[in-house]
Amino acid sequence: MGDLSGAVQWWDEWKLHVLVFASLGIQYFLTIFACGRKFSIPSWFRFVIWLSYLGGDAIAIYALATLFNRQKKSSSNGSRDLEVLWAPFLLMHLGGQVTVALYVFCQSWSSSADSKLLATAILIFIPGIFKCFAKPWGLKYASFHSLAESLDLAQRTTASNREEELQKYVQDARTCVLANNNESSGSEKLYVPGMLFADFGYTYSRRLTNLKSFWELDDSKTYSSLRNGLSGMFDLLYTRKNMFDFERTEVSGRDCVGTTTWWLSFFLPIVAIVLFHISHKKEFRSDDVAVTFVLLYSTFVLEFLSLSILRTCVTEWPENVAQRSILGQFANSKRHVKLVRLATFLGCKDLVNQYWSKEKIEFTGHFTGLVRDHVRDGWKEYITDADSYREFSDIRGQWTLERQGCHGRLDWSLEKPFDESILLWHIATELCFYQMGPSCDWHDAEISNYMMHLLVANPEMLMPGSRRSLFAIAYNELEAILKECEDDTLMEEGKIAKQVIHKVKSAHDTRTKKSFIYDACVLAEGLMHLGHAKMWDVIHGVWLEMLCFSAGRCRGFLHAKALGSGGEFLSYAWLLLAQYGMETFPERLQRTQKLHLSVETRKRLQTRGKDVPGPSACQGTEDEITAGPPTSQGDCAMEIVVSP
Repeated sequence: MGDLSGAVQWWDEWKLHVLVFASLGIQYFLTIFACGRKFSIPSWFRFVIWLSYLGGDAIAIYALATLFNRQKKSSSNGSRDLEVLWAPFLLMHLGGQVTVALYVFCQSWSSSADSKLLATAILIFIPGIFKCFAKPWGLKYASFHSLAESLDLAQRTTASNREEELQKYVQDARTCVLANNNESSGSEKLYVPGMLFADFGYTYSRRLTNLKSFWELDDSKTYSSLRNGLSGMFDLLYTRKNMFDFERTEVSGRDCVGTTTWWLSFFLPIVAIVLFHISHKKEFRSDDVAVTFVLLYSTFVLEFLSLSILRTCVTEWPENVAQRSILGQFANSKRHVKLVRLATFLGCKDLVNQYWSKEKIEFTGHFTGLVRDHVRDGWKEYITDADSYREFSDIRGQWTLERQGCHGRLDWSLEKPFDESILLWHIATELCFYQMGPSCDWHDAEISNYMMHLLVANPEMLMPGSRRSLFAIAYNELEAILKECEDDTLMEEGKIAKQVIHKVKSAHDTRTKKSFIYDACVLAEGLMHLGHAKMWDVIHGVWLEMLCFSAGRCRGFLHAKALGSGGEFLSYAWLLLAQYGMETFPERLQRTQKLHLSVETRKRLQTRGKDVPGPSACQGTEDEITAGPPTSQGDCAMEIVVSP
């Protein structure tokens, strides 16, 4: 009992010190590591950051309550007034609840205390009060509601005929595209497109301006502009960097509050340190004096460190693309059979598989260059009028199949729901990869793995209504097909692919023929019959169209939300499509199914530009041999999907 009572007495004596240092430590932790949210950090570390945000205020309030209770007991060690001096520091850590700290200070401060200590406390209170206003102000302006209000777009449209305006925009854009084929090496800085993240569409005049400026950029500068744009939006929504940007020419009320708060937080602690040095400290306990010095100097260093990290934080967006492979996950499960059995017993097999199959690769501007080339080809070869402009946003592989002459053989795989098409083409791509060998450019398989990652990890970004359970269904079908194979033959993806094709070809049961794996094998066989080079050309084009199709159907809110967890490569494609003048998400929701312009009106508007014939996403060749899955899958007419 003696040890227990001694521990309780020690805690009562040092509890306030522990809480004060804990609050200070959390502030340093958040200052140094909070910017890590821009990167794809482990989920446990992201949880620690989130917990620190929530726990920081709670610890500061608890410390203030402890301080108030200690003052009511009238300590006899002479450090009563010195402990009250810690209240302003806790207020700065709290960044809110100014009345709590002021109440503790006013109720506990002795009228006979040293005037220099009082002046020191006031100097710390001033930036603390400003922080109380800066924190909620920053949270308010970082919300999507405030972002939408800050965009002065509530203007009535002047066009009396939206269809004619769209037709005119398309012809002006084509004139610009066909007349400007030379790329410029000049630098271009992308304006942070807050209106896109708020789901506001560009006007046609603004869209044409963006197209003209971006069309002249080469791959590297386009990629750099996109990275800087995403990084700037992250800073706006998730950091205080915009409040302390001294290089901005336009200054708002939020900027004034942020700048004033930093100057006060940086210089007033210097004066407070000087005053505390010349004050009478002999009557206080040496431990409390040391704690006060630590708080004073740490506050000064913290403010300097905070601004330094914000200003020197990496401005460019991290370069990584998440990957998920169904054959890779199956191979991992066979390499760790015992762990899989344990996870199955504990009921967390799906969670273990999810972490096993998730990988990341670094990418350069080549990925965005592929999307850029696809959009540029669309402007040159596909888009001729308003109808084809809208159709281009709706294709998800049909244009590639038509150009390669295999529309009638493989179009059945694109007539399914989008999430099912993603799954089928992913499995088929993996089978082709391990059976026929990779292409000279492995990025096709990497885009396939990334789209599968979206289906499993972010189905709402892939497309509204996407079902992540499809991956688990296909995985279970894969296990059922290969259940009789020996485990040592299934530890490599190449061997798994060979076994899958062999088992499916020899299968006679109806259940196997109605599975995703069977349909994927039929698709893979149709692709492999095209030959190695043409097969990869088809896979390459289909995945690019699917990527752009998905990017154009994801809300800006979801892109902004993804920025807080490391971002998604889909945001690059989405932003690139918008800057290249393509149809935006809000415009797609408001459009009608068909244009109502007369033939004469369209011909009159098309005289402004030179027509470049392009294929229709809805047409096929009559002489192609249809080779699809069994009739049980259903024979559907080709129909371009229009988002509701």
